[in-house]
Amino acid sequence: MAGVVGKALRGFGKALGKKGDGKRITGVPIAKRLTQRRKDTEKLFKIRQDAGANPSKSMAKHVKATAAANTRYDKAVKASDKKFKSQKRKVIGGAGVTIAGVVGAHEGAKRKFPKFKKVMESSVVIKDGKLKLKPKK
Repeated sequence: MAGVVGKALRGFGKALGKKGDGKRITGVPIAKRLTQRRKDTEKLFKIRQDAGANPSKSMAKHVKATAAANTRYDKAVKASDKKFKSQKRKVIGGAGVTIAGVVGAHEGAKRKFPKFKKVMESSVVIKDGKLKLKPKK
């Protein structure tokens, strides 16, 4: 009996998991650099008009190529930013570990070597032309 129920539940789960036939739009990315992209397209229009070309299918083809180039550029910039962010996180983590190691070594040295502790917890002052240690308050 449990086998039948399990199979029914699996089938029900598959029915719930189906997200559609893939023909509808489920999300649209946020548009970036719209002004710059539009300037690039306008520049292309101007160059083609100055050359004497009339709006036609070839114009549409070139506009689509420009839009695709802009999209590739945006993807490359996004990937670069993501990589830089990851590297920055690693550097900060490494610095934190290094600082923790130095602090730990410093505390260990103060326990192991009493003279080191005395020097570290003192201020250096000049008295009568000689260096002296003065305890910090």
